[in-house]
Amino acid sequence: MKIDCCDLACPEPVIRTKKALEELDDDSILEVVVNTVSSIENVKRFATKGGYEHREEEIGDGKRIITIIKGYECKIVEEPQNKYVDKTVFVKYDRIGNGELGIILMKTFLKTFLEFDALPKNIVFVNEGVFLTTKDEHMDLIENLQKLQDRGVNIYSCGLCMNHYGIDPSELKVGEIGNAYDSVDMLLNGDAVTL
Repeated sequence: MKIDCCDLACPEPVIRTKKALEELDDDSILEVVVNTVSSIENVKRFATKGGYEHREEEIGDGKRIITIIKGYECKIVEEPQNKYVDKTVFVKYDRIGNGELGIILMKTFLKTFLEFDALPKNIVFVNEGVFLTTKDEHMDLIENLQKLQDRGVNIYSCGLCMNHYGIDPSELKVGEIGNAYDSVDMLLNGDAVTL
């Protein structure tokens, strides 16, 4: 099966990929055509998360085809080195409260996660929160987020939000570009904490 997801807004490429995979029998192949950085990353991450083998190929005109194989796969499960709590930290703003104190509080709260053995599974940045993962003035926080990522915490920045604020995907300094489908999945299937 082949589906064209070019020029579709987040999270439509992921949703169409999910529906197509549900329709396919095992031992089938799905080809997804996409043409934006966020769609490419989101579809690949969805495939990886679902346990599907996939590969990506440039096909011209800025388009890429992601080939997803639906079938049986055997993996050895490794024991995690860190402990995780089933929580997603949802960051909606670049500060907690108002003014300079709000920025200091946000950076302090996120840095303090490094002091704990049990870490959240995910940190999702949406709305003005994406400034914290993309702007040079937040490099001290970005370095702390990188340390959390190195310890296994998934860090996502909303692609739609970045696009809204005119932030190019190349400006993302830590984590990955996220999408609404994955964010809602995290919120529904685990506890959420909002900062």
